[in-house]
Amino acid sequence: MPLSTQLTSFRVHELVISSTDAERIALSKHRLIRLLAPHTQENPIFFHMTNSASTAFRGVIDQMAEVGFEMLIYSFGSGFDMESDNETYIQQIASDIAYANSKGIEVGGYDLIAWTRKVQIEWMAIDPSTGQPRDSACFASGWYDVLLNKTLTFMNRTNLMMVETDGPYPGYPCASKNHSHHRDVADSVYQQTLLQGQYFKALRERSIYINQPDDYFYQGGSKTAMGYSEEQYSLPRWMDISVSR
Repeated sequence: MPLSTQLTSFRVHELVISSTDAERIALSKHRLIRLLAPHTQENPIFFHMTNSASTAFRGVIDQMAEVGFEMLIYSFGSGFDMESDNETYIQQIASDIAYANSKGIEVGGYDLIAWTRKVQIEWMAIDPSTGQPRDSACFASGWYDVLLNKTLTFMNRTNLMMVETDGPYPGYPCASKNHSHHRDVADSVYQQTLLQGQYFKALRERSIYINQPDDYFYQGGSKTAMGYSEEQYSLPRWMDISVSR
């Protein structure tokens, strides 16, 4: 994707409220979201699976079908690898998902995509204050193209219909002058934010259910945890992670 020569401004939705009543304000906000991001009304009953072995997976699927669950997530710690190109592994996942689908259950998986993600050194974000790589990928580098291609290819091969994207781009700048999708630190936040939105849009176009720990609802995000924010902390970093997650 070549660097854009045009600037598309961020959009702001302003809701004019005719009351100071807290309940009416909340109802107005809910109606706005339902109107502009109707996919957020999807609310499948899902289960987090931490064992990706076929025998364990199918045993859980049988139990889920009995009690009315609608979706399973290969969760953090399950060993699930949505970026794998190993043919044996892909065939195993495709077979297990087909089994789940035969029981009326969709399947999704976890992936850490940007924040605190270690990738090839040339795709890491560069800290403007030190000139050294951050402990995170730059989402406006070649990593974006690789991640999107791997994600869509894996979905095509396995019929995965949901993603739980941990570590979406949270707003850090990148001082690299060699990345594919931004020129330098000045446009790095803008381009990374834009591409994070485009990543979710590409998934939403395929009707993929997106569980994401950030407010990308207008770009296709389906769900986030109550009160969860990657950037606005009320506790020290380590404490916030231990409490909010």
